[in-house]
Amino acid sequence: MALKTNIKQKEIRIQKPAQSLSTFQSKITLGMNEHSNLMKRFIIVGVAILLGIAVVVFWNIWRHHKIEQHETAMSALILEVEGTLTNSVPPAEKEQRMRNALSRLEELARTAPGACKSVANGMVSTWKLELDGKGTSLPTPADPWSRLRLAQKNIVLGQSKEAGDAISVLHKIAKPNQAWSQLYWSMLLQIRQLDGDREQALKDYAEYRKIFREQSDLITMDKILDAI
Repeated sequence: MALKTNIKQKEIRIQKPAQSLSTFQSKITLGMNEHSNLMKRFIIVGVAILLGIAVVVFWNIWRHHKIEQHETAMSALILEVEGTLTNSVPPAEKEQRMRNALSRLEELARTAPGACKSVANGMVSTWKLELDGKGTSLPTPADPWSRLRLAQKNIVLGQSKEAGDAISVLHKIAKPNQAWSQLYWSMLLQIRQLDGDREQALKDYAEYRKIFREQSDLITMDKILDAI
């Protein structure tokens, strides 16, 4: 009997005192609060990352839109002043058109996005030199717009080789995402027209339709092609 009593006393001493219900609930609440705080930190970091990505994407879209808008306006202004080979403008009328459009060109240069500003300023200098000899200097034909302008002058003078040389480097990048690309392809057919090379013109026409598809300006291209 005494042995059983000793064993029970030892068992009681080995067992830990049971924690109260309030202590257990406090530990559970503390653990939940720590987990909640950790989740809040993860959510805040995740939202900050998403906002950063959204800002970068929005900025790139806005910048691309501004550049495309500017280049489209420049292309329309050049075509308005200089016309095309199938709708050539007499020198006197072209000069008058340039004078009338000069203020618009200057405004385009003033509001041009950073990537386009040097090209637009170069175009203003070119027009002023042609009109009054008051421009700063003629831009070198390194950018697409100045190359196309140089080629246009060569075409008017009947210099097909010089015109082709001026724009040959643009061929690989004359895609639908470039505002000047439609002008490039129509000018390329004008060069074929000067050479009387209908076979090559048909190849260029087929390549143009393959690249542009539903964005193609077939009316203009067909007119040039029919004249070859």
